[in-house]
Amino acid sequence: MFTPSTVQLWLSEQATPLMIIVGVLVAGFLLLKFSAARRKAALLRERAGHTEDSFVEHLTTFGFDPIIARSTYRYLQEKQNVHFPIFLTDHLDEDLGLGLGDLEQTKVALAFESGREFRPGVRHEPLITVEDLIRLIQASPRKREMVA
Repeated sequence: MFTPSTVQLWLSEQATPLMIIVGVLVAGFLLLKFSAARRKAALLRERAGHTEDSFVEHLTTFGFDPIIARSTYRYLQEKQNVHFPIFLTDHLDEDLGLGLGDLEQTKVALAFESGREFRPGVRHEPLITVEDLIRLIQASPRKREMVA
């Protein structure tokens, strides 16, 4: 007669709780995916009709450089894969999904594209919104051209 080993007994006793835990984790993951998809669809519906041009026009009325505003919008859409219209008040991490590495890359690239020197100490406040990012780039000094 075959007697199961202690490992087999332990596994058979733990199978049900492990399956419950795995099921809860899968359900949680699916719930998060569903919630993110609904939020993205709501953003697309809510922001229908807003374009890059309306974004730049809105910022220009407040004294922002239209070239920096346009390059920021395009960079976020094309390089950071933001697939919905961007607003000035969008949070870089929560709304646009940018991590710290993405944000550092974005700051350096936008400064380079706009002909500015990236100086990390220009602003001491954390960058939270798209407006903060544009203000940082606009506050950065222009690159000086070397004359030979």
